[in-house]
Amino acid sequence: MAKSRKWILLRGLARGKGHWGSFAEEMQKFFPEDRIEMIDLPGNGERNHVQSPLSISDYVKDVRAQSQFVKEGEPFHLLAISLGAMVAVQWLKEFPSEVEKAHLICTSSSSTSPFYHRYQPGNYLPTLRLFFSGSDPAAYESTILEMTTNNPERRQVEFARLVEYTRQYPEQRGNVLRQLLAASRFQIPKTLPKEVNLLGSYGDRLVSPNCTLQLGKLWGIQPKMHNSAGHDVPIDDPKWILEHLL
Repeated sequence: MAKSRKWILLRGLARGKGHWGSFAEEMQKFFPEDRIEMIDLPGNGERNHVQSPLSISDYVKDVRAQSQFVKEGEPFHLLAISLGAMVAVQWLKEFPSEVEKAHLICTSSSSTSPFYHRYQPGNYLPTLRLFFSGSDPAAYESTILEMTTNNPERRQVEFARLVEYTRQYPEQRGNVLRQLLAASRFQIPKTLPKEVNLLGSYGDRLVSPNCTLQLGKLWGIQPKMHNSAGHDVPIDDPKWILEHLL
């Protein structure tokens, strides 16, 4: 019988744990013996009242303080996307004994990719509209999903749930800017002390797939690349992610 595992799930820029949609429930069905802990980055989701730090290291410090698994003192897996994956990498660097393995989805670093790959130009105008638009959660979610997903059927399945979560926990624009600044400064370490599972997608229109490929070259590992999903692969194709966690 396989040993049960612990998982900490971290979302990315301006996204709370509710923005995993149905993914965590599907993950629990897929790994019924495992334990899953979802934690909001400071400034996101249920913690939208907290000021987001300006350094990735401070996100690690904050999230560790929130984690029951850290308190239990047994190694766990990190599953993280985008900005959350940067936090996971820094966690590996600073506290390698705590992490059994890190699974990183569609992330990037200023030391391996230019800014226009890390946030592709086609998203600049929609992002500006988000900043200067009203507070309609449906319009907000529609714009974000248009940038981050490619599967209209999956988008429709998750849409109402994501809108309701955004309605309950709206993002403060100042925190989004602080997260963008923290991400822009982040430089990936050249080597990692633990095993990494690197996941990306050739269909990512928010962050260039080259960012994942460059990280693979730096670390000497072969990324697993989805053929068509958008940046938010857990929304577009949760089954694909789960199958690549085995």
